[in-house]
Amino acid sequence: MEQTISYVFGVFRLDTAAELLWNEQLPVTLAPKTYRLLLYFLQNPERLISHEELFSSVWEGRCVDDSAIRLAVNTLRKALQDNPKLPDYISTAHKKGYRFTAKVRINTQLEVVETNPSNPLNYRPQTLDMAVYDEHSQHVDELVQALQQSSNGERRLVFLQGEQQVGKTALLNSFLSSVHYPELAVLRARCVQMHGIAEPFMPLLEALERHCREPHGKLLIEYLHELAPTWLHQMSNVLSPDELAMLHLKGAQNNTIRMLREGAELIEALSKSTIFILILDNAHWSDQETLDLLNFLMFRCSATKLLIIVSYRSCDKGEGVKRIAKMQTELMARGYAQELVMQRGSC
Repeated sequence: MEQTISYVFGVFRLDTAAELLWNEQLPVTLAPKTYRLLLYFLQNPERLISHEELFSSVWEGRCVDDSAIRLAVNTLRKALQDNPKLPDYISTAHKKGYRFTAKVRINTQLEVVETNPSNPLNYRPQTLDMAVYDEHSQHVDELVQALQQSSNGERRLVFLQGEQQVGKTALLNSFLSSVHYPELAVLRARCVQMHGIAEPFMPLLEALERHCREPHGKLLIEYLHELAPTWLHQMSNVLSPDELAMLHLKGAQNNTIRMLREGAELIEALSKSTIFILILDNAHWSDQETLDLLNFLMFRCSATKLLIIVSYRSCDKGEGVKRIAKMQTELMARGYAQELVMQRGSC
């Protein structure tokens, strides 16, 4: 796994992988020395940097005079369209040095170099927004620790609670972007508020169906066909007429109990050799069957690398919160689960 860092300031972004500066959508060519000077400024924002420090760090101690630094700074200012009399980026402290004054945001992206072709839910981390990470770093670290336990074969469930717009989604995105495992499967299901009778397992069915339509979808369909035909039967629109005809007799006589058992077998099969993160967003709107499946998974004894995260609003007045509270009490009493609470005001 490789890590790529980019620095964002004003309308500019410095891509360290390509060693290229971007002015919004336009590339800006920098000479190697100018690039290194800008990178050093970005790594040390809002700090007075002396001529001696620049000699040592950017020129690597080579014998140059102050005019070489002035020339490099002026060249950089032109690239940034920065007025030295009213600077937006580089200010001069007379006879002392320079200070990069703009606010700098660091984006970190982790890229999987080798992917597992046998993993139908293969996950590729997205850009990590360091500002969001810093805000929720403690909770991110706790989720990473739970994932570490899961990677050692100890299945874990985390109840993530907080009111609306407190940042649960941003926290989960930051956590997923910070994961450093090259073999990682992620299934993220989102519950929606239903004012009538909800279809059993609907959020998980929708999430699986979405993955079935992706590049590795055929592999996931094979898993479903072998281990969870009743689930695949509920996703018939991802199959051809011939495939549906072959499946009909195998999965037509489905019921909730059979779907629960097959769903557990499918998730365990996907998490035996690959770390598997299953996220249920807006779980306060979840149907009972989906929560029953997650609860059932936590009590099974086979070795898996499974982390389940149940994200919900504890303030909600519906039946879902009562179901979650009952489930949480039992699992935490047995040491199978933990709780993360995000607070901002009262419910």
